[in-house]
Amino acid sequence: MPFVLLGDSSAVTVGVLERQDTIGAQLAGMLSSRLECAVELDVLARAGATTAALGRQVRAVSGRTAPGVAFILIGGNDVMLPAPVSRSAVRLGRYVRELRSAGWEVVVGSCADIGAAPALRRGVAAVASVRSRRLARLQSAAVLAAGGRVVALETDAFRRRPAHLYCPDGFHPSPEGYRVYLRLAGSAVAGAGEAWLRRSLVARRAGMPAAGAQKGAPREAAVPATAPAPAQIRLPRTLRGAPRPSGAEREPV
Repeated sequence: MPFVLLGDSSAVTVGVLERQDTIGAQLAGMLSSRLECAVELDVLARAGATTAALGRQVRAVSGRTAPGVAFILIGGNDVMLPAPVSRSAVRLGRYVRELRSAGWEVVVGSCADIGAAPALRRGVAAVASVRSRRLARLQSAAVLAAGGRVVALETDAFRRRPAHLYCPDGFHPSPEGYRVYLRLAGSAVAGAGEAWLRRSLVARRAGMPAAGAQKGAPREAAVPATAPAPAQIRLPRTLRGAPRPSGAEREPV
């Protein structure tokens, strides 16, 4: 099953240094175990991406002949821009509709509460929280209207335990913080995988190529159905050669 991660630093899992702790590895392993099939993981997300930049990532996968499951985490950078968040939600809905038309099952994690980050000053944090909540509401409506699935990532846990759930930069989640996201998103991603599997079985019975069947070796990473461990991930081609954040913001490879 093709499984792609699109979006910003949350999808890249900036703040986590161990490969097996990344969102992609954890979700790919869960899908492989739940569906008892091989999972091919491709991380096209880019740290710093906004919803406007998401279009390039979407176009990179929507034309593939073997659709699968797409998980999108986007919006945090839009909140910090001096522009109406409604535009970001409209764009997101358009991108989800494009992926759905291409046969992809789509799950979107709506914008988390950016204002909870300890790195933000109080005044900025208050505005960021208001804009985060508004964007999350608009994202949810746009994604559902486009035929996608939505996971609400806003939770008080990050305000109650900032020292544990944020990495040292005070802005990106820590490994434990990303595990909170995983607990919230896991069932929706599994549901999307099950929907993909049902479509594949129907296509197979009809004598058509199964959705997600590809010739040759996986492009980036694979989790065999019998894998006892999370995915082994190679850095996606879209990220090779890109500048790397330093210290706590180093991207996992």
